Amino acid sequence: MALKKPECGFPDLNSEAALGFFVSDALIIGVDEVGRGCLAGPVVAGAAALDSKVLRALGFDLQGRRPESEASRDLSHPVFLIRDSKLIPEKDRAPLAQLIDRKKGSSHSAVLAHSVAEASVEEIASLNILHASMLAMERAVAGVETILGRAADAILVDGNRVPKGLIGRGHAIVKGDQKSLTIATASIFAKVYRDALMDDLESRFPGYGLSKHKGYPTPLHKEQIRVLGATPIHREGFRGVR
Repeated sequence: MALKKPECGFPDLNSEAALGFFVSDALIIGVDEVGRGCLAGPVVAGAAALDSKVLRALGFDLQGRRPESEASRDLSHPVFLIRDSKLIPEKDRAPLAQLIDRKKGSSHSAVLAHSVAEASVEEIASLNILHASMLAMERAVAGVETILGRAADAILVDGNRVPKGLIGRGHAIVKGDQKSLTIATASIFAKVYRDALMDDLESRFPGYGLSKHKGYPTPLHKEQIRVLGATPIHREGFRGVR
């Protein structure tokens, strides 16, 4: 799959480097959520950890800056395509996720491990969407730690707050998916997973256009809820559903 180099929104590793990513081989996990503003489906979080040795070999310096010249980096490596998932065309997101996924045969992948976790519609109703999002992020981080068999030294969290279970190790970064390469990587895995989930739910709950809007409050979605009624995957307390 031929993917175009992104024209903007290049995340770097400055935040990771400040936490010892290169000099002390610290395990840094980035985490991001997707689906918080939706009317249907779970909120999903993705977490990822990157390989400092691979990234140094690709030209990132000890401060986490990207290679300054194209001659000093391998532009064919998919790490240079990674950015905030919202800035990647939908048709390119899943192919890019496969390219950077070490589990799927990318032997030179910069991704050590990744995990995706959900907080259900029932948990959203019980906890509220904020706390459910925090729970999903905690679960995604725990998934990466389980895969790697060690606890993270630090966790970079997209947004302005750190989940309660990550306090002490967590660092909130506003618009972190546009600033941190680790968070941006996590955002891609989360978005691809949730989009595929909503495509699957389209077949179970036809007529709502879930595969088109992915559960977000578009005029079509709100109109179809009004006409057809809410389903078990709709968030009953949300405006546009109730």
